[in-house]
Amino acid sequence: MLVSFAQFSPKHGDTKATIDLVAEKAKEAAKGGARLIAFPECFLTGGSFDSREQLKKSAVDIARGDLDPIVQASKNSLIYVVVGFYQTMGNKVFNTAALVGPQGIIGLHHKMHLPFMIGDRFTDIPDTYQPPIFETEIGKIGLAICYEIRFPEVFRALALAGAELIVLPAAWPEAARLLPDIFSKVRAAENFTYFLSSNRNDLDDGMEFMGASHLIGPDGAELINAGKADGIFYYEVDLSSARNKSIIRDPGVYEVHPFQDRRPQDYKLLSEKV
Repeated sequence: MLVSFAQFSPKHGDTKATIDLVAEKAKEAAKGGARLIAFPECFLTGGSFDSREQLKKSAVDIARGDLDPIVQASKNSLIYVVVGFYQTMGNKVFNTAALVGPQGIIGLHHKMHLPFMIGDRFTDIPDTYQPPIFETEIGKIGLAICYEIRFPEVFRALALAGAELIVLPAAWPEAARLLPDIFSKVRAAENFTYFLSSNRNDLDDGMEFMGASHLIGPDGAELINAGKADGIFYYEVDLSSARNKSIIRDPGVYEVHPFQDRRPQDYKLLSEKV
């Protein structure tokens, strides 16, 4: 199966125009043979805001039908789309990643871990959380967002729930180079999953993003990295390989089974008396 990710500039300050652009790029990726395309964090809305009120003006309202062009493109082209945006929902505002498929909006992930920076300063944490993993005709897809790569528990929860491909929309500046260079490989290898991250490569309100969108295999090997280039990037994957959670060098002699050998009963922290 061919998967893809996009790396280029959104239409800054124009959410509707960027939604239309994403719909067109999704169609282009489908014509190139891809069954899935991923876009960066907050790509539809931008990420830099000075107030909650300013953020809400650019936020996506799903109930209003704002994502309809992407939904229609997915339906017509039979491609799955992962894209990030700020979302308004009643009195709440979330940093959201959506998984859209031919049947419509399959699921949403609201970012649980919020760094004190950009629009996340004004964003709400959802009241409840279930690992955002979605079973689709192309495989079991899990979602996380940007900063959440720093929390191994997020990725382990997705892997334990059966994720074969974890998609993480990101907005990483050069100062976060450690994340795509090291963390991505570790998260994929320790969970035996494919890991795909689409990052921005443009400039937003003075913040320059590094690009380096990439795909990592279940063994931790980087399969493709876009560097700073614009474009849609493709790679063929076999998601069934992410179901193997063991390393067997010599059967009966050299075997390690990191998932089978887990001891969750021993991982609880002992309470300390103050």
